[in-house]
Amino acid sequence: MMSLLKNKDGALELSIGTIVIIVIGMSMLILGLVLVRSIFTGAIGSVDEINEGVQAKIQELFPNEGGNLAVLLGSDNVAKVKPGERFNVAIGAQHERGEQVARDTILYRVELDTNSNDNCVKVLGERRTEDLFVTPVNAWNAFDTFRSSTAFALIEIDVPTGTQRCTQKVNIDIKLKEETAPFEGDFFLLEIKKEGIF
Repeated sequence: MMSLLKNKDGALELSIGTIVIIVIGMSMLILGLVLVRSIFTGAIGSVDEINEGVQAKIQELFPNEGGNLAVLLGSDNVAKVKPGERFNVAIGAQHERGEQVARDTILYRVELDTNSNDNCVKVLGERRTEDLFVTPVNAWNAFDTFRSSTAFALIEIDVPTGTQRCTQKVNIDIKLKEETAPFEGDFFLLEIKKEGIF
């Protein structure tokens, strides 16, 4: 009889221990989910703030530059990307007559300059170089966002691991949707850097 009571006590203790572990585990899971949610919410807010900052910086460039197309890459106009990385080139365009715009009032086109002898087209081939761009190349694209007479877009670049070092001149043209010819153009250099940690 005594051994039967000890077995019941042991079973009861095991059940209480199991319940405590399950409660603690569920609490940790809920706290973890709340933490992950708050991290992602903060990250989305940061991205929105950065996008607004980039747009404000582009709008500041227009009066200084005097043109209708701005590429936000600094004074050297070079996008330096390592294999295995993604990179965005921010561009902005104004209506040539200062009129209000919508997302597709002004269109932009990304083209690879093939005139140089030591560019990425010669090293990688034209098709592989075009594939570095997530944004369609040799096509008229609508801008991502717009405000008043200014439109903004990100030219997305994704360089796969193992891509050879090279430099490519990239031309950007803008035109009004109803027109056939571009009214302004600019360029930037895409520099594929050496793969590695540093």
